Amino acid sequence: MLRNYFKIAWRNLIHNKVYSAINIMGLATGMAVALIIGLWVHHEYSYDKFLPHYQRLYQVKRNFNSNGDTLTLETTSLKLANALREIPEIEYVAESDGMGPHGLMVGNKKLYVKGARIGSDFLEMFQYPLLQGNAGKALQDPFSIVLTQSTARSLFGEENPMNKTVLFDNHNYLKVSGILRDLPSNSSFQFNFLVPFSYYELTESWVKQARTENFAWNDFQQFVQLRNGASYTKVAAKIRDIEKTERDNINAVNSNVILEPFQDRHLYTNYENGKVAGGFILYVRMFSIIGALVLLIACINFINLTTARSEKRSKEIGVRKVIGSQRKDLVIQFLTESFLLTFIAFLFSFLFVLLALPAFNALAGSRISVPFSSLDFWVGMIVSVLLTSLLAGSRPAVYLSSLKPVKVLKGNIRAGR
Repeated sequence: MLRNYFKIAWRNLIHNKVYSAINIMGLATGMAVALIIGLWVHHEYSYDKFLPHYQRLYQVKRNFNSNGDTLTLETTSLKLANALREIPEIEYVAESDGMGPHGLMVGNKKLYVKGARIGSDFLEMFQYPLLQGNAGKALQDPFSIVLTQSTARSLFGEENPMNKTVLFDNHNYLKVSGILRDLPSNSSFQFNFLVPFSYYELTESWVKQARTENFAWNDFQQFVQLRNGASYTKVAAKIRDIEKTERDNINAVNSNVILEPFQDRHLYTNYENGKVAGGFILYVRMFSIIGALVLLIACINFINLTTARSEKRSKEIGVRKVIGSQRKDLVIQFLTESFLLTFIAFLFSFLFVLLALPAFNALAGSRISVPFSSLDFWVGMIVSVLLTSLLAGSRPAVYLSSLKPVKVLKGNIRAGR
């Protein structure tokens, strides 16, 4: 029976080429726009979710009371890092500089790229795939450096870079202790190298002094990982007033230490009065609504075109009812036609997406691609095609199947508004 439904649907599609082309192209365009927006929205929501234990990663920040206004600041002190290491619920602490560009040189090859001088726990916390080296040891030696795969290739070509040296900022030679796979586009961190924070302390006397001086030297970033099962609420209460022990330090007295979930770092960037107040998430939600509306409009256009042809299909329906077709048979028939048109539209929309993605990535500054190897993606596409065909075909199916055969065969049916 189902085979017959598809045969009839295919014949109707072939015999009405212009109508079918208009309907398919209209729906395909809407589906392509919705799919591109959907891929972009999924990419934005996926930031840092590839990291193991990402739910336990936090950035340390401060709510600073400035004449009654609460400012949320990323800059923290090294003395705070020492204090955080005393909290039992905190498993790892990694202090960092501002993650700016530095010079790397090997022979006559020079690069000026972004990197970080960062605590030795960093690669234990942020478990980016290491192609060579050991995460627990790569940042132990102060005069070592971890490179990303593309940076190592730029400096050393096809040679094995491990244990070779890189001139850092024209000052000291650092030994390559690890090679990281290039970071994915949905990583909040984008760097080309990592240098141990201990190197920063050995080469900059003021940094070493800041470690023990007071909580006022707020020139660093910090990241922590909570122990498995540790309560965020409990830790937040412990560290909130940790700086207020320095009563003679106005900067410390006016600071409340807070933890920002690292998974929120990309989307929730705005703070008002010490609390999250949106950020890039607003644009993501707006474009999600736009994508849904574009697809809805395409479905409405499909419904209008199908309903507008009701007069041409009415005699077919009348004859089929006279010879014994039940209403449910007609509903299934029209839903089958809707599914066939939607599936063909999906194939065209997929082609449109593949053609448009390079231009979209150039415009949006992103690196979005179709996840061909993802089972979840294909399941989502199948569900989307089924829902779209149901949404687009249900109204015409119900309307056309309700036509009375007597009125149809007498010619009393006319298309309405």
